[in-house]
Amino acid sequence: MLVVLASVSAVAGPLTVASYSMYNGGTGVYNYWDSTYLPCTGGDCTTTSAFLSGGTGLLTDGTLPTLDWNNGGSGQWVGWYTGYTNETDPTITFNFAGTVTVNSVTAWVDNTNGNGGVALPLSVCVDVTNCLTAPDAGSPSSGPTTYTFSGLNITGSSVTVQFDQANQWVMVGQVQFQGPGGATVPEPATWALVAGGLAFALLRRRLSF
Repeated sequence: MLVVLASVSAVAGPLTVASYSMYNGGTGVYNYWDSTYLPCTGGDCTTTSAFLSGGTGLLTDGTLPTLDWNNGGSGQWVGWYTGYTNETDPTITFNFAGTVTVNSVTAWVDNTNGNGGVALPLSVCVDVTNCLTAPDAGSPSSGPTTYTFSGLNITGSSVTVQFDQANQWVMVGQVQFQGPGGATVPEPATWALVAGGLAFALLRRRLSF
């Protein structure tokens, strides 16, 4: 009896976020909470600076922001204001269902060049050490800007992304991750099942002679 272990495809693709944790956004002319966050414990998804954990919401729903906060896009952004408790340099921890390898991270931020106190962050950092400084902010209505980190090769079950505020407000609309498809490291119990299956197959082969 021949036993073949199939290899897992390493083709890069989107990685699914199981949950993310952070302090909720705030309110200004519009509300900038992560109001679609579920589970919404005790109304935390519509409470300024409430700690959100165990769920997902606006930042990983796959809908890319296309409009600025003041141009009809208020519902596309989670915004943090420096005057609120826990809203300075927001840090978000993204959790995966298992161990993955993250090759790239892309974050969408609003870019109005200080209009209404909203500006690009001074920098965006992934797991503290991988940082990108602000690109040219452009005109006050230049639209959403992306920060893309590539070649990361981060292996683990979570990744943190921090936004270093340059003005009163920083607004984030989406964060996406890419990595080798199916590159989840098997748990010890999984390896035990594989080893058991091999041992059983070898025993059957010996008994057949």
